[in-house]
This record gives sequence, structure tokens and C-alpha cells, in this order.
Amino acid sequence: MSSTAAFYLLSTLGGYLVTSFLLLKYPTLLHQRKKQRFLSKHISHRGGAGENLENTMAAFQHAVTIGTDMLELDCHITKDEQVVVSHDENLKRSTGVNVNISDLKYCELPPYLGKLDVAFQKVY
Repeated sequence: MSSTAAFYLLSTLGGYLVTSFLLLKYPTLLHQRKKQRFLSKHISHRGGAGENLENTMAAFQHAVTIGTDMLELDCHITKDEQVVVSHDENLKRSTGVNVNISDLKYCELPPYLGKLDVAFQKVY
């Protein structure tokens, strides 16, 4: 390797390292800090899964009663374009029927099971 090539390689590597260090240490050199719109200290996932039957009005009302700042919910659309609140697209876990919400009309949706397992990890 010639001395010119080595010089270019070392200067490029040195410049990369210095730039990386500076941007890691001072990220606001390129980006402005986002303004926080509101402070949320308590978020109720699925309306507080584990305390009530998840994604039900009872769960959401309970969460609001205990002072949650934010309700987290997932929405899906049925075949006839109705919005359904359900954590899973597939209804196997919540109804016992292995079918996707998007494959059914709203009137065809099976009823919820009376009790659901609360799992905060992927179930295989």
C-alpha cells in the first residue's frame, strides 16, 4: 500500500471516528429535541389486561377510574369495514375460533371467552 493511499485511509477513518463520537455525544447538532406534548406516567395496555377482560369498555373505564394517562388499544377492520378493538388479528386466543377478523363480517364475529390468558410474550 502506498503512503498516499494509507494517508487517505487513515484520514477517512479518523474523520469517521471523530464525526461518530461528536454525533453520539451531541445528537442535537443535527436534530432538534422534540417538544413533549404531554407527560404520560401510566399507560393501560389493552385497558389493563389482567385486571379486567382486555379491550372491553369495563377495562377502559376501570383504567380511567384508577387514573391512567393513556389507553393503548389495537383496532382491526372486518370484511364489511367495521372497526373492532382486539389485540390480535386472529381470534383464536380471545374466542377459541381460529379465524382472522378481516375474514369475517361484523355480525359473524364469535363471542369473547369469559376468561383470557394474559401473556406478555410471543406465544408459538
